[in-house]
Amino acid sequence: MKKPGNGSTPGKKGGARKAKSPINGSPRGAGLRLDPAVARWLAGAGAAFPSSQSSMIPMLQSAQAALGYLPRDAMQAIARHLLVPPALVEGVASFYAQFRFNAPGRHRVTVCSGTACYVRGSGKLMDDIKADLKIVPGGTTSDGAVSLESVSCFGACALAPVVVVDDKVLRQQTSASMKKVIQDISAGPSKGKARGTRSTSAVRGARK
Repeated sequence: MKKPGNGSTPGKKGGARKAKSPINGSPRGAGLRLDPAVARWLAGAGAAFPSSQSSMIPMLQSAQAALGYLPRDAMQAIARHLLVPPALVEGVASFYAQFRFNAPGRHRVTVCSGTACYVRGSGKLMDDIKADLKIVPGGTTSDGAVSLESVSCFGACALAPVVVVDDKVLRQQTSASMKKVIQDISAGPSKGKARGTRSTSAVRGARK
């Protein structure tokens, strides 16, 4: 007569198999080998989210804010945390234009495509910037220096056409002025060095 089992699965040597320890310190990350930056986010800000599908978009936003973009293993970690298929998380992320799936450049150039800016030449301005950088909106130059983006409106129509470079708002830009700005930021590795004759201080002054 067989003795009652203790509920454990016998191993090769008759002993109970030990449960796998969490990977990268995440209780729901077992089996995942995460990039160290993703693991740090998951163990910190990521772990604070409830395990509910309502947390999906906030988690995606949090991960992108921390990492600069959404690498695939971040989306897999979110899926594991929420107990949903990874394909569901990737599908939701791909639906929204706010999410990026490639590492951003060292500098970000964002051109306003709102009506006021477009009427004053932002369409041609974008075309010329694309030609200079050899990328389309959403892309990053091959050297990783510049990412190009477009937004519907910055809310600074009186300053049209507006371009934001990193955290600097540049007013009434032309193809020539942006060509110089792009040359400047492409030459150096650090952010915050975009130069222009009219920048954030000019915008603040115009709003007074």
